[in-house]
Amino acid sequence: MFNLGHVALLMLLILIGWWLLRNLGLRDRAMQLVRRECERSDVQLLDESIALSGVRLARNRRGRPGLVRRYAFEFTVTGEHRYDGYIDLHGQQLLHLELAPHPFPDGSPRSDAEPQRSATIYRIH
Repeated sequence: MFNLGHVALLMLLILIGWWLLRNLGLRDRAMQLVRRECERSDVQLLDESIALSGVRLARNRRGRPGLVRRYAFEFTVTGEHRYDGYIDLHGQQLLHLELAPHPFPDGSPRSDAEPQRSATIYRIH
């Protein structure tokens, strides 16, 4: 027989399934943003993958609470060294995207005073 415990368990399973599908969609959104930034910065995204590295509660610009997901990834300029980067999403909204300091893609600095490209940072608050 179906009782209240079964209904609660079924609702919990549906909620977990919905949350997992939503996370996959948000991961795809983060991947799209990271790919676009890597192309714009003329670096190569390694392994064509990102990994969820943290989830925290935070408020967006309008003060609405929600989950902020941080995805980590690695990129390279010349293929020799790996550099870290991460992206923070509040729902579908980009909060922060950062690439670690790295050399210029052609290997030569644009000026003697700046041998490395500084971190690319986007903060939206």
